[in-house]
Amino acid sequence: MPPPMQRFGGAPNNLASHYQQYPSHSQAHTAGLPPPSLAANPNFMNANSMSNAFSVNGNSLGLSGGFGGSGLGMQGGTGLASQAAQMGFANAPLHQQGHGSMSETGSSRSAVNKSRIREVWAGNVQEEFAVLRCLVEKYPYIAMDTEFPGLVARPMGAFNGKSDYHYQCLRCNVDLLKIIQLGLTIFNEDGECPPASMSAAELGLDTTQDETRKYAGGVVQIPTTWQFNFKFSLKEDMYSEMSIEALRQAAVDFARLEIEGIDPFQFGALLVSSGLVCDEDVYWISFHGGYDFGYLTKVLVLLPLPDDEVAFDSIMKKFFPSIYDVKYLMKQAIKHQSMGQVTPLDPATTDILNKFNNSGGLEALADSLKIKRQGLAHQAGSDSLLTGKVFFKMRERIFNGEIPDEQRSKVWGLGVPEGGPPMHIRSTPPHYNQTLQENTTPNQNGYTNGAPSTPNTGSAGLVSTPGHNSNGGGMGPMTPGGAGGAFGAFQYNSK
Repeated sequence: MPPPMQRFGGAPNNLASHYQQYPSHSQAHTAGLPPPSLAANPNFMNANSMSNAFSVNGNSLGLSGGFGGSGLGMQGGTGLASQAAQMGFANAPLHQQGHGSMSETGSSRSAVNKSRIREVWAGNVQEEFAVLRCLVEKYPYIAMDTEFPGLVARPMGAFNGKSDYHYQCLRCNVDLLKIIQLGLTIFNEDGECPPASMSAAELGLDTTQDETRKYAGGVVQIPTTWQFNFKFSLKEDMYSEMSIEALRQAAVDFARLEIEGIDPFQFGALLVSSGLVCDEDVYWISFHGGYDFGYLTKVLVLLPLPDDEVAFDSIMKKFFPSIYDVKYLMKQAIKHQSMGQVTPLDPATTDILNKFNNSGGLEALADSLKIKRQGLAHQAGSDSLLTGKVFFKMRERIFNGEIPDEQRSKVWGLGVPEGGPPMHIRSTPPHYNQTLQENTTPNQNGYTNGAPSTPNTGSAGLVSTPGHNSNGGGMGPMTPGGAGGAFGAFQYNSK
């Protein structure tokens, strides 16, 4: 894995204050990017410089407590909330276009929730975690999905191979943006969800606490899926317009998120003490989960992600030691079949592999496995439920009921570091675009075959994109700076 290069540095010690420092997008945006003199960085506007446009002089970052400091392997870093960063993001043009007849709250849900997906807000998050704590021992398989506001930045500079580039793209976006939704669906070893109801005594629920006292001597209605809705403001937080529009179409209630959304750091404190993390006998299931685990790791450590992928992988696996990524597993099955190392059980299985090789999407794989979606597509709860069902059917059909241990804890979107000389990126030629489409981010600016897909070349913005870049590679606009600002124009030169 490449050594830390401090291209972006870290972020401030308290990410909550970091997000609060961004000014509202309701103000005028008439100025361009900050001059090179800001943050005492004369190379700020030089696209060929390796200087960190977001760095400030500050204290080194560290963790204290159970997972603190050297135990997590977190490196010291500098902040993403420098004056240069704040000015750069503040001065993006204001998004003034309307959204037709759609309101900010999104369309109302017309379908009755028959899929046992529980909506979780700030008002009931402690109650729902109390129930989850009681269930995780018997239902230790946790399928998850996140929704987040797209991509707003691309890294520039020297990278130690494609894997490093993809991680740096993940890192800068996860550090800058906020999670919107998290879906968790729990299963037992046989792929079964909990019963619809249990008595508090049978569940083992402590009914002496304020949040659970109402269940004393009574029956607890239990969902299969919890959809956690996080605090997010379209007025104050950064996002990709196309991603937000897709979430609006999926009936995500942004007005309610702003008022009743869960504080992500309160959520992190509840999650770390829930029994769902830091246990190798709890299995997390994802589909193309690089960004999903990036956002969850950020919420748990309350710090920006580390500078290099090796350090991130070490921290992530302390919280999530056992992971099954459906896309990675399917790609491995296809690889072993093509090399003649395995023989599919029947022609139908071969057809499933071939179809996935052509599409690569969750929705298409679910269709091939004859699994019907429950709930609304592109909401984290429904996506996590579908991901879990696909995993157990895939384990049965493709892996004959048993997945090799060596394929555990490999996540599609988080690659093994590549050797060789560093590469420099200023813009992306067309021949590299397919590699990006295959390896980068789900749940972003577009959806392919009804499933989350890699960001397309549509505009990405803080509220809207500041200008257009001139990179002929079709990699998509960068934010901020258009053709040469904080992230600059960049070019793929080697590897």
